[in-house]
Amino acid sequence: MKYYLYLVTLFVSTSAFGQVKVAIGKNSPQFVAKKQPTFTSYSTADNDYFIIGKEVSYQKINTLITADKTGNIITSQEISVNMGVSNNTVDVVDLMIFGNRSLIFLQNKSKADLKNQLVAKVVDVNGNIAAEATPVASMDFLKLSNGGRWYTCVTPDKKHIAVIGLRPHVKGAEDVVNYYILDENLKETGKGQFSFAGYTKELSFEGFLASDKGDFYMTSYDYDKSYVYPVVYKFSVGGTPMIIPVMIADPTLKNLSYTSALNPQGDLIIAGYTQKKASFSAGEIANNGTWLFNSAIPNEVKTFKAETPVQNVIARNIIHNGDTFYLIGEQYKKEEEKTTGAISPSQLSNPNYNYTHGDISVTAFSNDGSKKFEIPISRKMNSQNFDQELMVGTGVINNKLALIYNDKYDKYFEDKYREFGHLKVPVAVLITNDGLMEAPVQFSKELDIKISTYVLLPQYTVSSNGKVTVLSANSQAVKTVTFSK
Repeated sequence: MKYYLYLVTLFVSTSAFGQVKVAIGKNSPQFVAKKQPTFTSYSTADNDYFIIGKEVSYQKINTLITADKTGNIITSQEISVNMGVSNNTVDVVDLMIFGNRSLIFLQNKSKADLKNQLVAKVVDVNGNIAAEATPVASMDFLKLSNGGRWYTCVTPDKKHIAVIGLRPHVKGAEDVVNYYILDENLKETGKGQFSFAGYTKELSFEGFLASDKGDFYMTSYDYDKSYVYPVVYKFSVGGTPMIIPVMIADPTLKNLSYTSALNPQGDLIIAGYTQKKASFSAGEIANNGTWLFNSAIPNEVKTFKAETPVQNVIARNIIHNGDTFYLIGEQYKKEEEKTTGAISPSQLSNPNYNYTHGDISVTAFSNDGSKKFEIPISRKMNSQNFDQELMVGTGVINNKLALIYNDKYDKYFEDKYREFGHLKVPVAVLITNDGLMEAPVQFSKELDIKISTYVLLPQYTVSSNGKVTVLSANSQAVKTVTFSK
């Protein structure tokens, strides 16, 4: 089926403004954005939560931002713990929202009793960590440097927490993984252990997701000569553990970039971009197409040819919307700035980077894994060191895929004397599941971009109930901006 799209890059008609509405939150407490952070979001009946993470000197520090449903920010607080001493360390494993509570999971490795204890503590609405801890699980170890690792996640139905403990590796033996399932009160409702028969290499997981039906997905990656590919370690309660190398069968193709998410059926979906192996070291890397993996069909990796190959494309997100799910990517380049002459220690430890964010790429798939369409959205912006205002926010508004990002001023307004080239125009674009892209809607007036010091940070996005809430920040504070029908 052919999809005809109207790509609007200049002035937006008045009627377009009726498609998306915007509301600005009132509160703006202390906030300083971090460079290249990790980000997780949660939405509950009462609040939206933004968890922004950074590792500093081997310590995980999270900023917890809580906003109520009117957009007022209740909490904007750094959450960190005392790391203890070398023989009795405390580390943050995860900060999450479960029910209507913020929970921090901590591991305590003690050399005195050679145990790695996992506990959970409540974080109150002001960002204070409770003194009382709920013990979750523990594992034995022989030395602090090999004390095992914990991973936690909330199931999609938000009724359980899944915990796995990867026990310390023993050379020549299969790694053992303990698992625990906790209810709303952090009471254990199930536990057990598993290993992967015959696999004696040391395991290390990059990600962990668990479905409502008791499937655990641990993801990592491996190498095959010139390229990296994902590996899925799957365990189902009552089933047989599986190791699934997610490799493209076509020997002329390689994986370029990918991301993953659970679909509504509880299967792990991995989607990304392919490139020709021959082009790996030949200048700018252009994508050849897209690829798709569904854990329900472990021996299949589907590939699709790109209609419009673009350079340096990176997978950002997967969004499910009814009978369609979307792979969202963008052209992206990070280059370290070369320095000449003498280099100070601070320059070595904190180099400058230049960032280029180019066209946004949207590829739609049906739930059976067939490709439906792809849409490029024109954009190119640059920055140095800090680039979160150039990211892409995603969600669903009015049963349509919503893309929210900042764009160039002169694409929407005449700027004859280039007075406003420094301004970033907040834009929303809606795409239907049939592949029709509506005219972009810009919000320069509503967000007062000529006077306000706030800039939209689309990376920090919560999507729920047909609304997309994005953080907007200046150098000292933060507030919410909510897009809706």
